[in-house]
Amino acid sequence: MKKTHLQQSLFLMRRVALGLGLTVLGSAVASANADIEAGKTVSQTCAACHGMDGNSTLAMFPSIAGQSASYLAEQLHAFRDGKRVNAIMGPQAKNLTDQQIEDVTAYFAAQTRTVKASASEDSIPGAHMWKFGGHGNTIAACAACHGTHGQGNQPAGFPALRGLTPQYIIESLMSYHNDQRKTAHADIMVRIASKLSDDDMKDIAQHIATFH
Repeated sequence: MKKTHLQQSLFLMRRVALGLGLTVLGSAVASANADIEAGKTVSQTCAACHGMDGNSTLAMFPSIAGQSASYLAEQLHAFRDGKRVNAIMGPQAKNLTDQQIEDVTAYFAAQTRTVKASASEDSIPGAHMWKFGGHGNTIAACAACHGTHGQGNQPAGFPALRGLTPQYIIESLMSYHNDQRKTAHADIMVRIASKLSDDDMKDIAQHIATFH
């Protein structure tokens, strides 16, 4: 029997979650080698954009405090290797060693994510897509991976989105929509974002902005 788009998305989500879970378990020994204090030293070059503790005060740069170390490491490796292209992050990541990436991601993962000013105006379509999916059930609910309130799923490696600005969310969704992120586990977001309109992205971003 032919699978629907939603069934295919859910299957891929489960496959990615399993793969990431194994990645996290498989790297448990390596993560024990991470030095948070050394990571704090490395993080000083990140502070101008992401904040001293990973809580950014600038709309165009994401907060990375409390983000899973495995997710942050995957992004830094992608920036360093040119698989994720960014004029700022590419040069920043280029000279990082594997150990420095391990250390700095452990440091930021150990920090606490704060939301300084959540939005008071929600988007009904955005809230619906977040909770239930959309487009005739061809898009899975965002909450399935990123949590009811955008807290993410650290064991599975799905990033926390609460505290991220609409500007950054829209830019990220557009990157996935245009298949411009080549990280190891980007397939699921490319599939989802490819079906989103500009208005969908704005609605989802507005809903995320309401998370405390």
